[in-house]
Amino acid sequence: MRPSTPFNHTLMKLKFCLLTLAAALALNAPAADYQQAVNDLIPRLAAETVGDRYDAQMRLQDLASQASKPGNAAEREALGRVLASRAADASVPQPARVWIIRQLEYMGREEAVDALGRLLNDPDAELREVARRALEKNPAPTAGQPLWVALEKVATDREPAAVAWKIGLINSLAQRRDTSAVGLIVPRLREPETARAAALALGRIGNPPALEALWSALPGNPAAGDALIIAANRWAVEGDAKQAQAIAERLTREATSVPLKAAALSALAKANSEAAKPLILQALTGTEPRLQQAALTAAITTLGSTLTPTLVPLLPKLNPAARAQVLAVLDASAEPQIIAAVADADEGVRRAALESLGRIGTAASVPVLLNATLEDAKPGKSNAEAALARLAHPSAAAALETQAASGDPRLRAAAINALAARRQASAMTALLRYAEESDATVRRAAYNAIKTMAGDKEIAPLARLVLAGKSEAGPALEAACQAASDKAAATRQLTELAGRDEAKLGALLDAFSVLGSDDALAVVVQLVSSQNAERRDEAVRALGNWTDLKAAKPLMAIAANKDAPLNQYVLAQQGLARLVRSAETAPAQERVALAVSAMQAARRLEEKRLMLSALAAVPDRRAADVIKPLLADPELKAEACVAGMNLAEALSRPDRRTARDLAAAVKEATADQALKARADRILNR
Repeated sequence: MRPSTPFNHTLMKLKFCLLTLAAALALNAPAADYQQAVNDLIPRLAAETVGDRYDAQMRLQDLASQASKPGNAAEREALGRVLASRAADASVPQPARVWIIRQLEYMGREEAVDALGRLLNDPDAELREVARRALEKNPAPTAGQPLWVALEKVATDREPAAVAWKIGLINSLAQRRDTSAVGLIVPRLREPETARAAALALGRIGNPPALEALWSALPGNPAAGDALIIAANRWAVEGDAKQAQAIAERLTREATSVPLKAAALSALAKANSEAAKPLILQALTGTEPRLQQAALTAAITTLGSTLTPTLVPLLPKLNPAARAQVLAVLDASAEPQIIAAVADADEGVRRAALESLGRIGTAASVPVLLNATLEDAKPGKSNAEAALARLAHPSAAAALETQAASGDPRLRAAAINALAARRQASAMTALLRYAEESDATVRRAAYNAIKTMAGDKEIAPLARLVLAGKSEAGPALEAACQAASDKAAATRQLTELAGRDEAKLGALLDAFSVLGSDDALAVVVQLVSSQNAERRDEAVRALGNWTDLKAAKPLMAIAANKDAPLNQYVLAQQGLARLVRSAETAPAQERVALAVSAMQAARRLEEKRLMLSALAAVPDRRAADVIKPLLADPELKAEACVAGMNLAEALSRPDRRTARDLAAAVKEATADQALKARADRILNR
């Protein structure tokens, strides 16, 4: 490669400017200049390296695009003649001719037909193929003639290459809907290799001779039925409903396969919904599932507002599969019939009815769905629960709140569960009342619902319940604290309610640990010094359940205090191990440092082993550095090997080098064959 110099840069810029100028002139050239513009591009269109052709290809494409703009008829024709001439010129390299023909595919008209027709006889297969596609898309009326002339030449040739070419020509004539080619295509229906292509082509052409040939071929050529469907659908789209109806009706009578009958029914429904209606109803009340599905689809697309009134009377006459399908499309006016179907003996029908009530149900559906959630012996319990959660009608929401207020405790509980699934905030005040009721079924359901929806507003009332000795309120209060948008404000609410009463503060310890605010931490640390031993232990447990490493310092103070009672020391060590293991948002180095400090403060082997297990949950090289020396410690070796292997597996993706090093160390240190096998899996990756 030549070294880059300022002169070279200048020369390259000059060349680029000249090329850009030449392109601009070409894009606006008079017709006489197109010959020169194309000739200049041909060498680069045929460059030896495919990538080097791209710029010239884009320039020719732009030239064709500009010449083909509306209002440029003379320009387009002039360029089309030039391109046709060069495409037919055997002295032009083949890659350039291919790209030129591709431009003719999109902009060529009458002026290109003769040249493209001659290319259909070219010995080069690629040139023949692109010429065929160009003629297929050419809008000139005469463009079809070269295609059927070419088809005529290979009409009786059964060689594989000739068959493939024949099918391509048939497809092109079909795309052009060339009626003059029907007589040439019809004999191809009798050739196994071309029977399907010929049938589909005749269906696309769809004139009377083509249709007559397809009806004759229908018994022995499966594709003839597909082709007739194509013809019927095309006529329906193009506005000849009478022709489409005639084809579809005859097919419904003469078709022997269920799929073809189903397709014919759909086509008839598009052509004439009134004519299709009796056949739709007949198919629905039949026994063939595929035909029933086609009939239902046709009914949905054609019956409009009369769908439900038409289908409801059929329900008793339908087999279970069809009944389930129909239930899924009925509108709200059929709510009584859908409710009745919940009692159907067929599982599929029952489930379909329950699901439909979730879609259209009003207050009338609520008792039915609630009862279904309690019928464990019958199928559809989960469907009923999902339906209650989905009910959108305003009356349904009000009915659920009414049902939750009184009556059978099991039904009330089911209604409360539905309110929770719907996250129906309007029911929260009532739920707090239900949480104080004596009936355990209702009370438990209320607390579970509150847990699902509780937030800032529920913290104070739930805290009052906890302070009143309602232990069931504790988990709900913790859920509310977890969802609180302002943890500090929630902490103030709790401390104001409890005042300086240690017993009350102790009752709220779990809530304080969930909130995790600085003020909450201060309250819990204060309780660690309580005169009440049980309360002290609960405070230490609360610190161990903290959401982050803020609680690590007071826990370490307890763990490192040689005078701390054993039970408090153990609780502190357990809390530290939990923080090391679960504080995933904290920096790994802080978690590792905390584990090391806790191990140094440990009075017993049990706590050192516990901390080793916690270290394995910190996927970091520093944790591996702590574990590796302990593989040689006789007292901790077994636990260190297990922890090391767990950590190596956790590190195998993010830090493969450390994982392999640690796995090798464990393999060398342990006699446990299972651990060795796990180490080998990492070492052999």
